[in-house]
Amino acid sequence: MAKRRKASTTVVRSITVPRPAAPVIRVSAPRAPAKRTKHRRHHSVAGGAGGASAKHLFGVAIGGAVYGFIEKKFTNLPTLPVIGRAGTIAAIGYFLGKQRGGMAGGIVRDTTLAAAVIAGYQLGSTGKISGDVDGDVVDQIHGIAAQV
Repeated sequence: MAKRRKASTTVVRSITVPRPAAPVIRVSAPRAPAKRTKHRRHHSVAGGAGGASAKHLFGVAIGGAVYGFIEKKFTNLPTLPVIGRAGTIAAIGYFLGKQRGGMAGGIVRDTTLAAAVIAGYQLGSTGKISGDVDGDVVDQIHGIAAQV
């Protein structure tokens, strides 16, 4: 009998060689210039530290004219104690200016400012604000303060 042959197994191994890196090609294309950003600046209501501008002064002068018209035409306007008629008009203008979607903001603001200035002037010069009942309101307040 013949000898049996052993089955031989051959293992084939392949080694992979890494490919060389592809060259990087940089292409510089022309680009559009960058847009300049607009910076928003904060403008204060009072006109800044530079003082009042001519536009602001003219607005307050128109507000003073509107104040005079209101005081002349609405003679039955109720006056609040202590602040008088000018202070009442200033307070009404203040609350009208605070409403959203209310009247025109600029003219109401200017009229309110003019009325407040007139009320302050009258209080400083004469000691009472027009619309007070000959100072009786102030006397009433002093009387209440004396009782306490």
